Order: sequence, then structure tokens, then C-alpha cells
Amino acid sequence: MECENIFKFLNILYVEDEQGIRETLKDVFEDDFNSFEVAKDGKEGLEKFKNKSFDIVITDIEMPLMNGMELTREIKEISRDTPVILLTAYSEKKRLFEAIDIGVNKYLVKPFTPEKLLETICELAKKFKTFKIKLQEGLYYDREKRALLREGEELIKLTKKENLFLEILINNKNRVVSVNEIKDFVWREGGFSETALRALVKRVRQKSSKELIKNFPGLGYGIFIKI
Repeated sequence: MECENIFKFLNILYVEDEQGIRETLKDVFEDDFNSFEVAKDGKEGLEKFKNKSFDIVITDIEMPLMNGMELTREIKEISRDTPVILLTAYSEKKRLFEAIDIGVNKYLVKPFTPEKLLETICELAKKFKTFKIKLQEGLYYDREKRALLREGEELIKLTKKENLFLEILINNKNRVVSVNEIKDFVWREGGFSETALRALVKRVRQKSSKELIKNFPGLGYGIFIKI
């Protein structure tokens, strides 16, 4: 899919009071994104939103305690730039105009397919998110193209493992990522060894810079910059 590389960097919050739908979509999508969290109503969704940074919020319109319209109002008060997708069984213009007025970015009329939801997430991600990440002065990581970029030069191609290694460090910027975490994320198909990890780190440093990736002997690695 067009946005497959982008999805790996997104944190999604899905708010739905129907347990079956909520659990099904979590099972379908949780491996596609950096995180795909769910909430059973607007109140729980708002609490989760306050405690974690989400890139896109997907919410049903009819829910107990706090409905999707009320939740959207609260989210937009906290973060006007966070895109919200509203799921509704209604197609009446008055209701949809109200949704636009409070800041809903897209709406989907139920029933919808998982593919349609992914297309909508992709559209909003490309519109609202920045995927060229500054790592150091003059050095960037292009999340969509999965390559490094130096100013004034062509893209620096990366292997699958090199991309996965950078992904986990960028997703966990400003903290030490343990060797076990790296092993589970980068060597999912097996074949891990300390020698292979050291060789991988050396290659990424050669393609980026010696100072980018910090080594903490016996603990792991990290990227400690403001991205």
C-alpha cells in the first residue's frame, strides 16, 4: 500500500463503544502502526489522548458518557492540529456540517471496509504529518522513502534492517533502546547475534554520522536529539 512505510511511525487512537468492532479492528491493524490503541467511549478516549501523543484519532459518533462530537471538541481544544476521523451511520448534511464546524477532518459512513479506513488514514497522514525528519544539521531521514538524505545530495539507500534499526531508535528518541528490544524489532525472523548488531550499527554510522547513534555498553543504543 502507498502509505505502508508511513504507518509504521503513526500512533492511532480508535474510540468505539461496540466491543466486537473495537477488538476486531485492533486485531486487524495493531501490527500496521507504531501503536493502535482503543477506548470504549469518549471519556476513556479523552483520558488516553491527554496521557499520550497520538497522530490521528478515529471515533464513533454515538457513544455513552461522551459522544464523538463532544470528544472531537475536547481534542481540538488540546491540539487543534490533530486530525480526527468521525465514524457515523448518518449522512444527513446538517449533522455533517456540524462535524466540520467543530474540526472533524474526515468522516466515514458506516459500514466501511478496513481498506477504506486505511485509505483515509493515509490521506490525512500525508496531509498533516511531516515525514522528513531532521536528525542532525544537514542530515535527514525520509520516513516515506525510507532513506537518509544529506542536503544537496541524493538519497542514501538503506537496507531493510538498517531502516528497522533507525525506526526503533527514532520512535524511542531520547532514551536508551535495549539490545533485546532491538533484537525483537529488527531480527524478527531470527539470526540475531551481538556481532551482527555491531556490524549493523557500524554500517548505519557510516551512512549517517559517527555521532548520531550513541552506544551504552551492556544496555543498548539511542538517538539523543530533539527531532
